[in-house]
Amino acid sequence: MNRSIVALIAGVFLVAGAAVAKPFEEGVQYVPIQPQPAVGSGDQVEVIEFFWYGCPHCMDFEPAVTKWSAALPPNVTFTQVPVMFGGPADLHAQVYYALEGMGELPRLHEKFFHAMHVDKRKLRTRDAVDAFLQENGVDMDKYREAMNSFSVAAKVNRARALMRRYGIRGVPALVVDGRYRSGSGFRSYEEMTEVVDHVVDKVLAQRKAQAQK
Repeated sequence: MNRSIVALIAGVFLVAGAAVAKPFEEGVQYVPIQPQPAVGSGDQVEVIEFFWYGCPHCMDFEPAVTKWSAALPPNVTFTQVPVMFGGPADLHAQVYYALEGMGELPRLHEKFFHAMHVDKRKLRTRDAVDAFLQENGVDMDKYREAMNSFSVAAKVNRARALMRRYGIRGVPALVVDGRYRSGSGFRSYEEMTEVVDHVVDKVLAQRKAQAQK
């Protein structure tokens, strides 16, 4: 295999022997969200990942996004938001926020993915999910209280509103600063996070330019 093919497969672009940033394209790997909100200020940037426990691609993306988010600078925040496409997805969103409120999410987040896609458990009904959680030592009285709480209802409603505002129709999807949404043409899950880094830099450059006007 010649050098040019190796470089293409590896996603490495060379100029005079030195590696440079990949040429990500607006409208392809990342898409402006319309209507575009006003350019913000400061250096804090929010990144949101929209996901669904029933999505195998979301499970496959989890190791890459976990590794990436652990190394983020202090000015970039990362939040995961469950989508609501109806049926089991809506149930899973409630479960996500109930477990988050109980402090159980770090322990059970990956286990939920694993149960659905590795163990092939059909966690698509309340009874099936309850049985899984009970097997994993969740305090079911507290869990049921959380599922019926105002806090979970409010978080679910906010997640639904964000999904609609950003035009989320498939997952995993990433949104940067409420201005850009991940697009297509990715060669790996790691490249999705590289695009986010690129867009974060773009957002900060837009803010700097706006401040200098």
